[in-house]
Amino acid sequence: MTAFIATFWMGFKFLWRNPVNIAILVCFPIIIILILGNALAAYISPDTDLAPAPIAVASDPDGTLGMFLQTEDISRFLDITFTNREGAEQMAADETVIAAIFEDRGDISIVRPGVGGLHTQLVLSIIDSYKQIGSAATIAAMSGKDIYALLDMEVNVRDVPLGTRIPEAMDYYAVTMLVMILLYTGMNGMDLFSKGLLSDMGNRNRLSPISKPALIGGLLAASTVTSYLQGMATFIFTGAVYGVYWGERIPLVLLTLFAFVLFSQSLCVFLVMALRNQGVVSAIAQVFFWTSTFVSNGYMKIDFGAMDKVFQYAPNAMAHTIIFGAIFGGNEMKMTVFLIALFGISAVLFVLAFLCGRRRLA
Repeated sequence: MTAFIATFWMGFKFLWRNPVNIAILVCFPIIIILILGNALAAYISPDTDLAPAPIAVASDPDGTLGMFLQTEDISRFLDITFTNREGAEQMAADETVIAAIFEDRGDISIVRPGVGGLHTQLVLSIIDSYKQIGSAATIAAMSGKDIYALLDMEVNVRDVPLGTRIPEAMDYYAVTMLVMILLYTGMNGMDLFSKGLLSDMGNRNRLSPISKPALIGGLLAASTVTSYLQGMATFIFTGAVYGVYWGERIPLVLLTLFAFVLFSQSLCVFLVMALRNQGVVSAIAQVFFWTSTFVSNGYMKIDFGAMDKVFQYAPNAMAHTIIFGAIFGGNEMKMTVFLIALFGISAVLFVLAFLCGRRRLA
């Protein structure tokens, strides 16, 4: 245990050996989020000059609610589609409207595919005014309705359409960026194993009275902890600064991030032990990282058609599926299979790395 701790501390200090490394390992991902997050602000926060808000209304156009929404002072703020309940729910689920409104026995329910935004607040204010004394009196006079019945109506707001919450732009961006950052942290393992086992320093380490399991395990633990700390810095930053919603199943999210850290470490350690050339491994890893992020829609949403069924098994895509499922609701069986797959692939790569490097470590 003493040898393991000593090796771990040696590797940890190596990765954090100077202030520049610390800035790169921790601050650079935060700077990326900060710069690109501000660039997305125009897409996340609507312009104050609002276009009519698209809404779906499951109500009779000639009924009390329909008449109110179609009055001149109200309709100029709304782009209304009258449909049945199933149609309104589907439009909310597809995010083609910013709210679906249902009228049932005098009460009103509102389903929002996202929380916040000026459009959404506008719709809520309009519906709230529907039950106020002035509007109720006008509607009662126009339709012959009982004014007191209108004042007693209930307005329920549901932020979770069809049993699931819809992620906002920054939620999606934070998850995809965090997964990509963790993938790139595999370079920590490549750098540490290359220096700690295959260089002149590695020769001295292997000649020291430290068992190979303690040496390899210590280096692996150092690179894994360092990489996980990078991810946690980004995780905390996005939640504190941008209010990113990480859900109520945070332990599952953190376990997934740990599994992905292990995958990124195992991949780069395997490549460096198999090829024994840090420059070549770095080039191969960079291409793989970019490709995996691209096919997983990490940079932008792309429809790959039939290939989407294949690309869902890309490492980034599996991590996205688990994390989004934990936060916003998803297929529990698929999430479990993908989580086991990430741990399983990591174990296989570590075994292959040991087999490739056992002669070198002899």
